[in-house]
Amino acid sequence: MACALDYLTIGDKEDFKRDPTMPSETIYTVGESITVTIPFITDSPRTLQLSFQDVTILHQERKILNEVSGTVSPGEVLAIMGPSGSGKTTLLDCLSGQRHIDSGAIFLNREPLSKKWRRKICYVLQEEIFFSGLTLRETVWYTALLRLPEKMPKSQKITLVDGILEALDLTFCQHTKFGDYMNRGLSGGEKKRANIACELLTNPLLMLLDEPTSGLDSHSAISLMKVLKRYALQELKTVVITVHQPSSQMFHMFDKLLLLYNGDMAYFGEVNSIYRYFEDIGVVIEPHYNPAEFVCE
Repeated sequence: MACALDYLTIGDKEDFKRDPTMPSETIYTVGESITVTIPFITDSPRTLQLSFQDVTILHQERKILNEVSGTVSPGEVLAIMGPSGSGKTTLLDCLSGQRHIDSGAIFLNREPLSKKWRRKICYVLQEEIFFSGLTLRETVWYTALLRLPEKMPKSQKITLVDGILEALDLTFCQHTKFGDYMNRGLSGGEKKRANIACELLTNPLLMLLDEPTSGLDSHSAISLMKVLKRYALQELKTVVITVHQPSSQMFHMFDKLLLLYNGDMAYFGEVNSIYRYFEDIGVVIEPHYNPAEFVCE
């Protein structure tokens, strides 16, 4: 079922009691039990469209970003690609509101980026900072206690944690410790997904991920990308990621591509349209050649 959820309560019919302080709910019957979905308050947006126009960043008269534009809709994954130093992470910093832009504009649902909208954004950095002695579930649970409303019942917090772990395929390793260089623990891909899980607790509408596949082997990177793609489609999330050199299979999982070079926008559009774009400018992507490597070269 694809919908943006604020709280999710699952239980037997006899155990459920209506809370008059909560928003109206929708009930779906499954066998002997019922699933009660309590959505966002009606005046809150359930999806978010991101658009940015002519974003420019200056540093000591040098243009780090030069009039970069793009748009991405709910359920879509926008990949920002380019060689090192092309401004990928800087653009994510701007889209998250953490960095001031010198010119241009950023809009969320056609409204300028503001503090109100920043609450709907999650920004997953490259670094993973976890306590090696805690299990994955303990980490996500403690994060839930810190970040979710205090008035939210414990049972709903537990159910929310369970749902996120299941959505990110982390249920089977939830009781494994993170580990460190001395003690073996979670794999690199599992740590990346755990980092994402902690950010999903607040149910963001826009997900910004800085090189989530960096340091992963091909299989782990593809698995992570499949999880993100499925989550974006099922929950109608807007996803923007930076990626350095994806495989051909991963490249075709993206819906849109923004190609940067030295801060300039070399291409923006549908991934499947990049072949025609390069043909129009006299460059043909050879058959059986990874298009991601070709456009970066």
